[in-house]
Order: sequence, then C-alpha cells, then structure tokens
Amino acid sequence: MFKSKIKKIAGAVAFAGVLLVSGSPAVSAAVHPGDLTPIRDKYKDGYQFQWNGDGTVTVFFRDGEGRSYYDTYTCVSIIDGTCYVYK
Repeated sequence: MFKSKIKKIAGAVAFAGVLLVSGSPAVSAAVHPGDLTPIRDKYKDGYQFQWNGDGTVTVFFRDGEGRSYYDTYTCVSIIDGTCYVYK
C-alpha cells in the first residue's frame, strides 16, 4: 500500500516535469507585444494603407520623382482592426 502511494506521487511529479519541459520552447517562441508595431507606425512614409481582407495590407509609397509604387505586407497579428507587423 505504501509503495503504491510512492509510485503515484513519483509518477505525478515526473508527468508534471515533462509538461513543464515540453512547454518551455513554445513560451520562448511566442510573439511578445514589444516585438510588434502597427503597420502605420513602421511605414510612416506610406500615403495610403489598403486592407486586403486576407490578413495582408498594401502600402502605397511615392518615390523622389512623385511616382507611386506599393508593397504588400502580411499582418503578424490583427487587434481591433489594426494590422501589427514586426518592428
């Protein structure tokens, strides 16, 4: 009876240890709020931001001669309708 309780306790401790170790890489790989910035803050020289509806935003720029060009960026996170990208 006493040995079975010790085995149960040892098994529970080992199981909890496995859960903690297996979850630690996921915690370090998570995106932290400090890593992200709103797309409008990152590309301040963009004059128009077009939401494409599929998690991407097209940003329109002007070159030195006044010609327009654009790049499309993928949002890392969308919070309250704001697209966030890596800094």
